[in-house]
Amino acid sequence: MGTVLQALERNSVIWIIISAGLGGLIGALINFIFQQVLTPYLQHRRAAKQALRRYCYPLLKAADKLDRRLENLINFVDKDWFGNADDDYYRISTLYLFGCYFGWCKILEDEAFLEYETSDKKARLFNIQFYTVFKSITGFHYFHGIADGEMAAIEEASVPRLVLTAIGELMIEEIEDKNEPSNIIRFTSFTQRYESSSEFQKWFSYIERLLEELKNDQNDARWNRVVIFAITLRGFTLFLDPKHRMIAPREMSYLSHLHPQVRNYLEKEIDKINHLQKTLGR
Repeated sequence: MGTVLQALERNSVIWIIISAGLGGLIGALINFIFQQVLTPYLQHRRAAKQALRRYCYPLLKAADKLDRRLENLINFVDKDWFGNADDDYYRISTLYLFGCYFGWCKILEDEAFLEYETSDKKARLFNIQFYTVFKSITGFHYFHGIADGEMAAIEEASVPRLVLTAIGELMIEEIEDKNEPSNIIRFTSFTQRYESSSEFQKWFSYIERLLEELKNDQNDARWNRVVIFAITLRGFTLFLDPKHRMIAPREMSYLSHLHPQVRNYLEKEIDKINHLQKTLGR
């Protein structure tokens, strides 16, 4: 009997030691996860939410202004105001509006909002809408299936993605105080830099080539590209302001300007996004 009791006592001590060791190990593991994983993740999410709240309105305003200019450009394309050699205001201001939009997009990307934007349903929708605008001016998939020779200038009707990144970077105002919110350069600064800087001229030339000598022609890829971008950008403004509290509502009125195959593809893309919005409870 004494031997049994002694064995139990020894085993109890062993189990106490093991339990204490496991408890310490589990506690250390929990502390490590909280300090090294959860805390940085929550900090990133908090910073991303703050950035999104801070920059969503200027992004909406920039998108709205560019949307209005594209509407003017499309409706009065026969006037060729963009190519007016006697007065370059329309051309320079149009380039500036493109730059403002992609500048605010770059600011959002630099503020690490993507950590937040992949974390819930609403964020997923924002992510999809945000990058659909980029794809609308960079992607060739809209022209898939169109026979060679049926549409002119398909290869020229695209702006490389990193060109848009470069434009966005050029448009961000340099600030000395890192605690100050990012901002876009003023129009006067843009006009001066555009005239004097080879970097500005180089990267904005891609936008210029897309818009110069533009004609209302369903068989011209550049025309289709501009219309695709205008429709997608308007869809993004509607997503950002669905109740029209900050901008006036406007309809998608350009679809009839597109080549039939391009229009068919774009309508399917719009329907897919709308279905996703309904599925996720938007």
